[in-house]
Amino acid sequence: MEKNKTGKYFKYAIGEIVLVVIGILIALQINNWNENRKLENNKNNLMLALKKELLNNKNELDNYLLGIHESNSKFNKVLLYSVGDYAIPIDSLKYYLSEMIYDRTLSLLNSVQEEAINSGKFEMLSDSLKQNLSKLKDYTSSRNAITDRRTDMLYVDNDNKIVNLMARLYMLPVIPEEYLIHPLIPTHPNFLLSNKELSALVKDPDTYLTLNKIYLNHAADEVWLKYGLVRLTNKTIAIINNELNEK
Repeated sequence: MEKNKTGKYFKYAIGEIVLVVIGILIALQINNWNENRKLENNKNNLMLALKKELLNNKNELDNYLLGIHESNSKFNKVLLYSVGDYAIPIDSLKYYLSEMIYDRTLSLLNSVQEEAINSGKFEMLSDSLKQNLSKLKDYTSSRNAITDRRTDMLYVDNDNKIVNLMARLYMLPVIPEEYLIHPLIPTHPNFLLSNKELSALVKDPDTYLTLNKIYLNHAADEVWLKYGLVRLTNKTIAIINNELNEK
């Protein structure tokens, strides 16, 4: 009888241990499931925040690209006029000259991506998404560095030759009327040219060389934006949409 009782107690203890182990395993599984769900929610929230930031940048890029394309088109016509391949009325020439420098600054957001990198959340993303975001960041940094070098090369002008030329050609940017807080400053009398003088200055070989140098840099920036930043931004948004739709 004692042996039977011992056997029953032993089986009972084994059963209790098995139940405890099963309970622990179930608890661990639930905890892992909860942690995975939290990670997945955090990942989704990060992708949504990145998408919102990228959509803002896409809108900024599209508007900027439209503006620089229109300016470059006017620039192109002035250069064609300079070499004698394009005939336009003098009023149109003045208009093109005043509109062909696009002086707006491109401003793109990257705070969400930077915060994700600094906090370690960036590693939650898929390899494909991380790769495209990193490439987009590199393209943006490279474009900014190139733009700064171009600006220094073209407009750091100790003897004011380029600024002098731009003033005579009505190329100096004009503040839009809706942003005016002070009266417009008129062109200095020494820079005012007759229609004949203006036409001759535009067709001068030295003027052509200066304008062509500026135009090629602006046209290169348009290509960089269209086939670099815009293309990569659209591709990255598409990757995020695909990954969110797969959930």
